[in-house]
Amino acid sequence: APACLKKELNSVLSLQEQTEAIDYAIHSLQVELSKVDVPKELLKLLSNLQQMQKEFKEQSEVLYSLLNIHDSFPELVGMNICKWAIGSFLEWDKLDQAAGGQEQNL
Repeated sequence: APACLKKELNSVLSLQEQTEAIDYAIHSLQVELSKVDVPKELLKLLSNLQQMQKEFKEQSEVLYSLLNIHDSFPELVGMNICKWAIGSFLEWDKLDQAAGGQEQNL
């Protein structure tokens, strides 16, 4: 069960990372475009992109809720899974750093 949970959480957190990267890219583009005079059509496209990103985030949250982690793993009822997962991944990062870098086994 924990391996399955880890795989599901890895998938969801990967999606979260990608979502954050898209947020950053959109924000960076918005900052750069604010420095220059751009056509209204471009601003409209940026606005549409921001709206699509908002909808994507909402759908990602629905995906997480559909995993039914608490139903699949009743022993985790009462645990804040997001907080636990983030803490767990931070521990993995610390172990990776201690080993000499990410993606290197101890």
